[in-house]
Amino acid sequence: MSSLESIKLKLRKFFISSSVSPDDIPLRIFQVKEKIVYQYQKKATGEIWTAESIDGFNFNLSTHSAELPQEIEGFPKAVAIPGFEKGKKKAVYFGERSIGIAYFDSKNGWKAEEKPLIISAKPLELAQVYERPDGNLVFYYSKQILNGQPHYDAYMALFDKKKPEELIWELEEPIWEQKKVWSGKKVVPLGSILHKGTIMSYWFVNDEVIYAVAHTGFLYDPKHIRKYKLNKHIANPIIAPNEDNSWESFTTFNPAALYADGKVHILYRAQGYDYVSAVGYASSSDGVSLDERSPHPVFAPQQDFETNKTDSVNYDFMSGGSYGGCEDPRITQIDDRVYMIYVAFDGWSPPRLALTSIHINDFLAQRWNWEKPVLISRPGIVDKSGCLLPEKINGQYVIFHRVFPNIQIDFVDDLNFDGQTKFLKGEHEIKIRPDKWDSRKIGAGAPPLKTKDGWLLIYYGVDDRDDSKYLIGAMLLDLEDPTKVLYRTDHPIVEPVEHYENIGFKPGIVYPCGAVVIQDQLLVYYGGADSHVCVATADLNEFLEELTTHKTPQLHSFEVREVTYQ
Repeated sequence: MSSLESIKLKLRKFFISSSVSPDDIPLRIFQVKEKIVYQYQKKATGEIWTAESIDGFNFNLSTHSAELPQEIEGFPKAVAIPGFEKGKKKAVYFGERSIGIAYFDSKNGWKAEEKPLIISAKPLELAQVYERPDGNLVFYYSKQILNGQPHYDAYMALFDKKKPEELIWELEEPIWEQKKVWSGKKVVPLGSILHKGTIMSYWFVNDEVIYAVAHTGFLYDPKHIRKYKLNKHIANPIIAPNEDNSWESFTTFNPAALYADGKVHILYRAQGYDYVSAVGYASSSDGVSLDERSPHPVFAPQQDFETNKTDSVNYDFMSGGSYGGCEDPRITQIDDRVYMIYVAFDGWSPPRLALTSIHINDFLAQRWNWEKPVLISRPGIVDKSGCLLPEKINGQYVIFHRVFPNIQIDFVDDLNFDGQTKFLKGEHEIKIRPDKWDSRKIGAGAPPLKTKDGWLLIYYGVDDRDDSKYLIGAMLLDLEDPTKVLYRTDHPIVEPVEHYENIGFKPGIVYPCGAVVIQDQLLVYYGGADSHVCVATADLNEFLEELTTHKTPQLHSFEVREVTYQ
């Protein structure tokens, strides 16, 4: 894949100043056919007036008053979608944390679609929607507080014209950042227009001057703008709670997965209304449609360290609604044994990691004679998200786990933990990244998969800017030294936007525990809303190519011009 210079997405920055009369309060700048309209308010009288321009830079005052547009109740910052302005059916994009879509018809009025189209970790504000031959271009801002002032970044996304809920592409990085121009200054966006192939956004800076920033050159190759996202299967959720079985009547989620003997074997966390976590089993020949599903748990809490002997729980350590039990399994086959690492919780003590194993022949025959589990993480420390690399490195086993906020990695000579003296130490770390989607905490999801480019680790992350959501990303680790990160996604590959990821015990959660490869097809298994088992897929070779070569479009600056306001 060539560099993103072929996209030719370029930025022209016009710092076009206009002194604003103390009697004028800028309101907005918008477009009516070929005219660009500046709408402002007289401070003394409260009257709303307009000035007009044909080039976006030179405005002549109008003698006509104007009315502010009415907002649609319940749909903040709604912007009309071209092609839907007339007739009985209208449509708008709207939102303040995500971009959604709402339709209007004469019988039912305005109704929003449940699924958000774009989710942002930061508050966002829609600027405008522009009709283009290849789709409807949405221009919007994200907003964060820096140096005590709101700072804006400008983004774009393209949606299908006939099906405006279908996203064609979105830019991962902003095409313009305020902090590079007016850091620490008070800035208010006034609007944007499309003029002769150039988007111009207008800004009121420090209550003194109106500036315009021009963004131009929208030639692109969708292949290069495409993000390395996974495709959620239309059959999701593939496993849901079963009221006929009391032990899994409440939730079924966080699935481990192993591809063996021509099938995907799924071990998932399940809870009944006693809120005790156990492990269920299902299998699938194609990785999606279930061939069978066990009516009984295949692993259940039996040890003191995973059994709650009370009717209450320590809410500081509770996750997924559990009062105790065996949580969030991950499984790995090494030689002739299948190892399972899971979170053991007694309802009161800090959750710890436990290890058990079973012979592969017994596993495939569903003879569930697991070895007696043993604790492998230190007492008194919350340690979760444990998984085992499927190969030894320099004769040692490699165990990934999470002690807040980072992924920890240990190399051990053997797996003969005694539960008393030998524990994981957290000798190596893969750390969170400030100001990115994984800035609050991260954890290993599925046990790493060996690829030609490195160990593919599907992991989860939480953003400090919105810690209510879990997101999924990917990284490639060095084949000989899995503590070394070669590549890492700057943006999530799975986000909680579907109904099965937002309707359940805990909305906004996508949490991976398993991944397999079947004929160059990557399948990632994850829990949705702490209630459902889901799967997302991608072509492995394409995914790896995008992960190892993806770059952000390079944006360039051009000449500065002035505007007159009379």
